[in-house]
Amino acid sequence: MTDTQQQDPTFREALGRLEEIVSEVRKKETDLDRSLELLEEGVALANVCTEKIDHTRIVGQEQEQGEQEALAGESELS
Repeated sequence: MTDTQQQDPTFREALGRLEEIVSEVRKKETDLDRSLELLEEGVALANVCTEKIDHTRIVGQEQEQGEQEALAGESELS
């Protein structure tokens, strides 16, 4: 299975891997090539986290809007 076929990690998995990457890059023995590879992976994981946060925010707003509409409909019936 290729990377593009794999399912995105969960938010917690991506965040945990980002923490691992930061620790590895901070090590003095990590060479430049490896640091660049880790940077690319970190950017991709940061994008995954951002997408998941945005999705959660949108879903929350939609739910809140639905609840407000339901409450408005109930008050009109009274």
